[in-house]
Amino acid sequence: MDEVLQSLMEMASLDARMFELRKKLRKFPKRLDEARKQLDAEEKQLAEVEGPYKQLEEEIQQKDGTIKLALETIDKFEKHMDAVKTQKEYLAAKKQVEDARKLNERLQEEILTARQQQEELQPRVEEVRERYRNVESAYREEESQITAERAEVEKEMAELEGQLKTYAEKVGNNMLGYYQRLVKAGKLPAIVQVSNGTCTGCNMALPPQVYNQLMAKPGDLKTCSHCNRVIYYLPPEQAAAEGASAKG
Repeated sequence: MDEVLQSLMEMASLDARMFELRKKLRKFPKRLDEARKQLDAEEKQLAEVEGPYKQLEEEIQQKDGTIKLALETIDKFEKHMDAVKTQKEYLAAKKQVEDARKLNERLQEEILTARQQQEELQPRVEEVRERYRNVESAYREEESQITAERAEVEKEMAELEGQLKTYAEKVGNNMLGYYQRLVKAGKLPAIVQVSNGTCTGCNMALPPQVYNQLMAKPGDLKTCSHCNRVIYYLPPEQAAAEGASAKG
C-alpha cells in the first residue's frame, strides 16, 4: 500500500481516538459541576438547619456574659453593704443586689429554655450534618477521580499527538493541509474507502468517471464531491488482506 495512503489511514484512526478523548475531556467539568451542585444544596440545607441552633448558642453566650456581670454586681454591692454608714446607702445597695439576683434568675431560666430548644433541634442538625459529610466525601472522591482520569486522558492525547506528527511527516503538505481541515471540520473519518461506487463516508454514489479512475489506480487518492472526504479504492482481495493484517 502506498505510504501516503497508509499514513493517512493511520492518522484517521488516531484522530478518531483523539476525538473521543476530547469529548471525554469536555465531560469532566460537567461531572464535577454536578457533584458540586449536590454539595452546595446540602451545604445550604445545613446552614438553614444550623442557623436557629447557632443563634440559640449565641444568645446563651450573651446571657452567660450578662450573668457574669450580674454576679460581679452582687458581690460588689454585698461588700458595699457591709461598709455603708447610712440607711439610705444600705437600701440602695440592697436594691442593686436584689435587681441583679432577679436578672440572674431570669437569665438562668432563659438559658435553660434555650438549651431545651437546642436539644429538640439536635437530632435534625446531626442528621443533616452527617448527610453533608457523606456528600462532601463523595464530592472529594469524584474530584480526585476526575483529576486522575484527566491526567490519563491528557497523557494519551500527548502520545497520540506524537504519533500523528510522525505520520504527518510522510504526507505531502497539500494533502496534509486538506486532511487536517477535514478533521478540524469534524469530518471523521477524513479518509474513507470506496465500495461499489459509493463513498463510505457519506454513502453517496460517486460519479462513474471518478470511480473508474480509482479502480484503474488502486490506492490513488481523490476527494468525494459530496462530503469532500479523501477517498481511495482497494481491490476486494487487497482490502481483505489489509483488514486481516490490521487485526493481526
